[in-house]
Amino acid sequence: MNRQVYKWDRVVVALLFMLVTQSLAAQMTKEVTAIVDNRQRFERQDEPVVIRMQKVNRQKFVARSAVVKFGNEEIPCQMDDLDGDGVYDELAFVANFAANETKEFTIVFSDSEPQRQYRPRVYADMILEDRRGLRPFITSIEAPKGTDLFSDLYHHGVAFESEVTAYRVYFDKRQNVDIYGKRIRRLELPDTHFYTTAEQLEQGYGNDVLWAGSTVGCGTLKLWDGTRMINWENISSRGQRLLASGPVRTVVEVVERGVEGMTVTTRYTLYAGHREELVETNVSQPIPRPMFCTGVQKVGRNPYSLLNPREAFCVSWGTDYPEQSNDQMMQLFPPEAVGMAVFVPREHVVSFREDDQNCLLVIGKPGTTSFHYYLSFCADKEVNGFHDKNDWFACMKDWKKALTHPLRVRLSKQKQ
Repeated sequence: MNRQVYKWDRVVVALLFMLVTQSLAAQMTKEVTAIVDNRQRFERQDEPVVIRMQKVNRQKFVARSAVVKFGNEEIPCQMDDLDGDGVYDELAFVANFAANETKEFTIVFSDSEPQRQYRPRVYADMILEDRRGLRPFITSIEAPKGTDLFSDLYHHGVAFESEVTAYRVYFDKRQNVDIYGKRIRRLELPDTHFYTTAEQLEQGYGNDVLWAGSTVGCGTLKLWDGTRMINWENISSRGQRLLASGPVRTVVEVVERGVEGMTVTTRYTLYAGHREELVETNVSQPIPRPMFCTGVQKVGRNPYSLLNPREAFCVSWGTDYPEQSNDQMMQLFPPEAVGMAVFVPREHVVSFREDDQNCLLVIGKPGTTSFHYYLSFCADKEVNGFHDKNDWFACMKDWKKALTHPLRVRLSKQKQ
């Protein structure tokens, strides 16, 4: 054999080996088994499962995508970079569980493959409305005290939805959580953007179902001055950020800076198939006294409400015009019946207060730097929903039980 040919054969083999090695190195994967237990004697639908990525990212491996399977069934999932450092912090998906059921999910992480796309079951947006009439989508906005951007945002703040319910958070001193009720379960905000037209109403779309005014609305986080609820006025700047928008969950963040020298960050998370939001608040320094409150609005002239100190929740039911700006709007949007609810883990509750317009829970014990709670609502117009106060009030204990007994998630040994 020609010595020169043999030499080139060895070079080709070496190059091929190097290319294969580089290809394998560039496509590292890690397989994990997630063992998820429903330890309660009730079934769960679309129950959130969250994997913290610090348990997966190790040394030279940083996950960029994931595929979740239960047996041969692929489960839609999403990976979220919640702190904006370019590395995913959490993997999330939802699944159904029978009573006392344990499921094993196989998760294959890749450090290079793009994340697969799934049919969205949630939606979120932030939209500017500029002077030319254009409405560009944005993901964050922040403004100093004295800058009024309430009317510069198309629906006055970030908006988000599951198939069941929709919400928005006002970009102003009220920071109110406003609610949008639906007749049927589907995504609607891409079509209505919270401003349903008469034609869309005739087609069966939902609409804004609450006039919150100066109340606590539906689970809005407000400041507490020791005797009453107050708005977020004495601050240095206000911001909103859209951290995740599907396909499985939306995550929205509201930041208030300069609150007595502190920064207050509140995160709202809404999952596919759910009507309730998880609300998580972090304060940059330990608070010196109870500074916050939340609760539910008493709706209409003859509201029904219940403040339950032992269970640490408050609920309401009532009927009123959702749009009261003028007679024409009140005719277009007739009175709506809605139910609202807030549950705060008992360890975060300081006291309970009630006035003519609100049921309130004062939260945030001295020394606190974080707390969380849940808010929810129903609209009487829902085809498959709650249609009177008795049904709505009766579901609260079951709702609380599910929230206080989450799934247990364990990860098996990882394979590479």
